Amino acid sequence: MKYNLDKFAVMFGYLGKAASQSNRPVFASDGGGRLSAEEKVAEIERKVSVRLAVRKSYLCGVGLILLLGTVLPRNAFSQQVVGSAAVDDGIDMNIAKINVLALPFRNFSLQYERLVSRKISVAVGVRLIPEGAFPLLNAFESYIDDEETFNELQNLRVSNQAITIEPRFYFGRHDGPRGFYIAPYARYSSYGLGFDRFEYTVGLETEDGDYQEETHTMALDGNINGLTGGVLFGCQWRIARWVYLDWWILGPAYGAAKGKLSGAAPLTPAAQSALRDELNALEIPMVKTEAHVDASGARLDMKGPWAGVRAGLAVGMRF
Repeated sequence: MKYNLDKFAVMFGYLGKAASQSNRPVFASDGGGRLSAEEKVAEIERKVSVRLAVRKSYLCGVGLILLLGTVLPRNAFSQQVVGSAAVDDGIDMNIAKINVLALPFRNFSLQYERLVSRKISVAVGVRLIPEGAFPLLNAFESYIDDEETFNELQNLRVSNQAITIEPRFYFGRHDGPRGFYIAPYARYSSYGLGFDRFEYTVGLETEDGDYQEETHTMALDGNINGLTGGVLFGCQWRIARWVYLDWWILGPAYGAAKGKLSGAAPLTPAAQSALRDELNALEIPMVKTEAHVDASGARLDMKGPWAGVRAGLAVGMRF
């Protein structure tokens, strides 16, 4: 609502002036057309009262204008805030979550989601797998042709740290982080790998000309780092006042990985050859390997494509 201050001022000033002029007394002059002393005093008093009345009218008008300008806009603003709060009711800005399906696999997967608009959010996830046996190794058994390699991987120690960043676009009928969503994401992951006892067999010829085999072991440690990108399809519900349920339906990803395993030990020419053959025969899922062996130790370089799939069920709390 707009107020024209000039119109209010003119209106109140005119009313005051008109009221004063309507009460103006008419004085009769003396015979010579000149006012008597009493009439002059009365005329002066009349002019003073007129000026006071006009000034009072202006002051009243200005006071009323200031009152309207102070009270009414403030009330209008208050109504606007209340209306906005009613629209935003039920929209949660922050959610902290944990993937409960990953816990049995020694996988601690946490996520923080922040709403940036009514239908868009940004989520940051952190995953931690403490050092231990290769998780879900049996699921890769069909991809490993060599039984001996599979047995070696059973002795493999694995740890993992990963960070994932994903914008989420919601398509549900509710405002806020609720309903079906599509989330393109990028993930950086680092896997720690280690063999306490990597076994290899050295063939030796005895002085009698006989052939015999000896089993040797070497400790190998290293890591492999991967950078992948993908798209996650999921759905999120608010199942209670403070609780959310986030279903990561499917999130395929593809990228590249690079790393190495190394160990130091004095090696004879026969041991070098045997260890090189054993390392070259080792198959680590989804990466290519290349062995380098000399008299002081061995190194296994790993690089190649890296693929994965995200899935899970996360329980979250809003705050």
